[in-house]
Amino acid sequence: MKKSAEPGKIVELDDESGDIPKDIAVAPNITAEQFIAAQRDEKALEQLVGGLVERKVKGQPLFNEGKIILYNTHFKERHLFKFRNGYGEYDPQILNSLNYFMRCNYDNSYTEMDIAAIEMINYVAQLMGVKELHINSAYRTPEYNAILAGKNENVARNSFHMQGKAVDYSIPGVPIRKVCQYAQLARNYFGYGGVGYYPRQNFVHNDSGPLRNWAK
Repeated sequence: MKKSAEPGKIVELDDESGDIPKDIAVAPNITAEQFIAAQRDEKALEQLVGGLVERKVKGQPLFNEGKIILYNTHFKERHLFKFRNGYGEYDPQILNSLNYFMRCNYDNSYTEMDIAAIEMINYVAQLMGVKELHINSAYRTPEYNAILAGKNENVARNSFHMQGKAVDYSIPGVPIRKVCQYAQLARNYFGYGGVGYYPRQNFVHNDSGPLRNWAK
């Protein structure tokens, strides 16, 4: 069951628990520009991450091109997807290929991925200047999600993965805590989405649902 979210307010879903550690938490009103600039000043960074900046600052413009290299850790596939040009026009054929790439690990079923979720991970990759993201899980069939939920309490029974609205990923050579910080910056820019931090399993979750965050 979802809880309604007020604009700019982070909420939690019933199947999610915990919170992102304070030392890597990024307040909802912090932009990437502020965050990156603040890393050169430890005191300023502490203030920003602590949420002491009250003035809402406009986020950075969307990156000119929708282009991302993904590696599917389950199917051992790597592909470069140029899914959107600089004019904001999406390529239906590339999106279809991307949908299949994000298929369920259980039975190869796939669905139309929410472009909002794709744009979020593209933002993270471009902002960090990384070569590729490693995809751990994207679309899941309800059957597969139920199997996972029965085996692992960390799996939400009402997961956005079943709607094609969530992606679990990591970035080779980048500490997962840093990936989590940039995932939060993506959430802040777009004004929606969940960020899940899974340090023991070494991945971050981004989805296009309501604003919220958690750690497990």
